Amino acid sequence: MPIPLRHLWQFSSRHPSHRVGLRHTVMLLAAMGFALLAVAVLPMPEWVRGQAHYPPLHMLLETLAIVVAAMVFAISWASYRRIKADTLLSLACGFAGVAILDFSHMLSFQGMPDFVTPADPEKAITFWLAARGMAAGTLLWVALRPWKASGQRFERWAILGLSLLAVAVVHFTVFQHPHLLPRTFVTGQGLTTFKIGSEYLLIAVHLFTAFCFWRSMRKPQPFNIAALFCASLAMALGEFCFTLYATVTDQFNLLGHLFKVIAYWLLYKGIFVEAIEQPYDQLARSRAQLQATFDAIPDMLFELDEQEQIINFHASTSAQLTVEPARLIGKRMDTLLSGEALLQCRQTMGNATAKGYAQSQPFVFEHEGQPLWLQLSVSARKIAGRPSGHVMLVRDVSQLKQQEERILHLAHFDALTGLPNRTLFRQRVTLSLGLAQRHQQTVALLLIDLDHFKHINDTLGHGAGDQLLCAVADRLQPHLRAEDTLSRQGGDEFIVALPDIDADGAMHVARRILDSLVQPLRFDHHVTTTSASIGIALYPGDSDDLDSLIQHADAAMYLAKQRGRNNVQFYTADLQARMSRLMELENALRTAIERNELALHYQPQWALVGKRLTGFEVLLRWTHPTLGQVSPAEFIPVAESSGQIGQIGEWVLEQGVAQLARWRARGFTSTTLAINLSAAQFRSTDLASQVADLLRQHDVPPDRLELELTEGTAMEEPAQARQQLTSLHRLGVRLAIDDFGTGFSSLAQLRHFPVDTLKIDRSFVQDIDVDQGSADMVRSIIQMAHNLGISTLAEGVETTRQLQLLEQLECEAIQGYLWGRPLDCSGAENLLTSQHPATITP
Repeated sequence: MPIPLRHLWQFSSRHPSHRVGLRHTVMLLAAMGFALLAVAVLPMPEWVRGQAHYPPLHMLLETLAIVVAAMVFAISWASYRRIKADTLLSLACGFAGVAILDFSHMLSFQGMPDFVTPADPEKAITFWLAARGMAAGTLLWVALRPWKASGQRFERWAILGLSLLAVAVVHFTVFQHPHLLPRTFVTGQGLTTFKIGSEYLLIAVHLFTAFCFWRSMRKPQPFNIAALFCASLAMALGEFCFTLYATVTDQFNLLGHLFKVIAYWLLYKGIFVEAIEQPYDQLARSRAQLQATFDAIPDMLFELDEQEQIINFHASTSAQLTVEPARLIGKRMDTLLSGEALLQCRQTMGNATAKGYAQSQPFVFEHEGQPLWLQLSVSARKIAGRPSGHVMLVRDVSQLKQQEERILHLAHFDALTGLPNRTLFRQRVTLSLGLAQRHQQTVALLLIDLDHFKHINDTLGHGAGDQLLCAVADRLQPHLRAEDTLSRQGGDEFIVALPDIDADGAMHVARRILDSLVQPLRFDHHVTTTSASIGIALYPGDSDDLDSLIQHADAAMYLAKQRGRNNVQFYTADLQARMSRLMELENALRTAIERNELALHYQPQWALVGKRLTGFEVLLRWTHPTLGQVSPAEFIPVAESSGQIGQIGEWVLEQGVAQLARWRARGFTSTTLAINLSAAQFRSTDLASQVADLLRQHDVPPDRLELELTEGTAMEEPAQARQQLTSLHRLGVRLAIDDFGTGFSSLAQLRHFPVDTLKIDRSFVQDIDVDQGSADMVRSIIQMAHNLGISTLAEGVETTRQLQLLEQLECEAIQGYLWGRPLDCSGAENLLTSQHPATITP
């Protein structure tokens, strides 16, 4: 691609690797140009004039030129063995000839003794032109040839021979046949046309050579091309000087010789930098880089000879194992090491000798009474292909060993309690089962799950929960034998394997565990009591497979939860079927909302005064495509135990408020909808804001929504229940206590709850006409509610006699099959549309 003229003389158009050298050498060329101008304008000094003063100056300058040309040859010739570039070889051989021709020119100068033939100007000029021509041709060859490796074995001798042959031909012609040469100087007239034309031809060659070098500087080059570029221009200036002189002793002749020395010096500089300075600089950088690498390695480096004697040593300043080099250099390994360390060292060096490289296993080395874990990496050292000792890296792997042990511990032990984890538990129990099979023994698995542990996390925080788990682990271990295995399986679940024990023995251990857990536990500045549910499975009676045994113990533990917690249950055959059903329900329930399998039904609620429909209680129904209709009594406990009750409760609340809004849009503005809250919902800190958002979103007045919670939920944490109920009451929603009479609430607690309705549990209503105790309980509830200004609603009213007694006791409202079964949405809307006083159906 051609170079635009505007960039031809701009250094910015050259590659950055050449710009610094260009600037320095171009400044030198500018100085040479000013010197030429000064010589042309100013008179020649007296001390230069005359035949007597000029020869010594000429000899001095020529001697310098010859020495520099010889150095160019010597350095280029010696560097060829390393660089292997034919252009460098051409430069060396060319300037070998130039040095010889310049020497002959100096000996032939006028005023010098005879050199084979008498000295005269033409003889000196002939040798001069031959030297200048060989120099110009050599530089042009270097400029045009690519800098590439040479592959010929005897190439350098052939090129040197050609160069010396050309020099010999010139000498033979000058000495034996001078008449064959054209005239170059005429005494009294000066230079001939041939001489001046030859000089201008040489100038043109040098300028073209410089142009070629200039173009080459667009890209990085493997040699100092800036120096060769400036050398070509300096030679052109020197040749120009030799076109101007009239006598061989004038100032232009002297200046031309000086410029020739400068040009040779530039060539020498370029070759010296490439062949000498640059390799030494690279070597210095390599040494600095190697030293930096050594300093960065946190290991000790040893160099050993074939007799295991240390000949070099380097250690990082940050290494834990530090030794003064003076204490080690010259010592043999067997005088420094002994025992296992010496054995590992020699074994690793032997392996390295055989394989080239070897690494030892970590071993313990005592250093100043402190055990350190060390590891050796050894490489066999060879010089000229022959073994010459070893290079050894000694690494302190103590921290790695500690980390390895830590990782191994974490892989087999619980990080919180320090008990065996699932992996180690399985290994130990698998071994115990194998031994039990061989000796026909029994193994018991006890699956222990803490009761209400989530409550600890929710109230005291997860940190306190972790401390409680550690305290429980400490409490359990004293009740176990050395051969027993206690493991934390995750969360608040522990499992115990009891080898060689029968069912009675397993029950005895389980009872001791339960008794110990109900004792006060101190942890993290807290004191509390807890309990656990324990399931037991026996090998081989329940199963001979570990996974099955764990599954059976889990099923028995689940049964213990269902039976009131804080008890022990053994696995039985029919329990598996029940647990399979529960698992099936739990899995199916997870997608019930997404698949639109849940639906709301509505049970009418009636005011006894005027027999007026006041609203509905929302009831949840589940219809599964394969399981069919699933009873709420079956799936609600599953939702609670699996943690899905929160999501389902939110869905019921949102659907109920949305339905209430739709009914209000149709004109049923006086209808109240009662929705049950699960215990998980009621404990939610954002329940009030969630209810407020739903009412605002669907534009429903708060007094048309009634939220129900069971008496047991309200009494679990009375202070928190009061706070939550107060927040809901401030919204304006109605509040009801469901299943009242089945819990343990007191009048003192109840009067602090801002509730509007007490719902009398159906267990009292259904026996009100046949059991005096139930009638008295209902009477007491109604009277207490009236005294507190709270209305009452009786659940499960199914007979006329029950209705009559409730009216006599002044109960305000009822719900039950007597006046209305649960209805789907369309049935509820039909009932709302009719809006007539209820009639008792036979």
